[in-house]
Amino acid sequence: MTNKFKPNILTAFGIIFILMAVIIPIQNLVVWGPDFVYDFYTSPEITAEKISIGVIVMGLIFIIASFRKQVFLNQ
Repeated sequence: MTNKFKPNILTAFGIIFILMAVIIPIQNLVVWGPDFVYDFYTSPEITAEKISIGVIVMGLIFIIASFRKQVFLNQ
């Protein structure tokens, strides 16, 4: 038996979360430039860039959970 990965809803949510979170820093790099974006990441305030890091982590957790769900269902 071959264990091929079949994408499920968690994979889709993970990819969408990561794509949405990557758009914010790229947009700010284009509009503000790298110096301001670096300041956004290092400032003590809560910024969209810091939230985007959390959203990327959550997207990765969704993708990992989709793999683990596949493994548990195949046993």
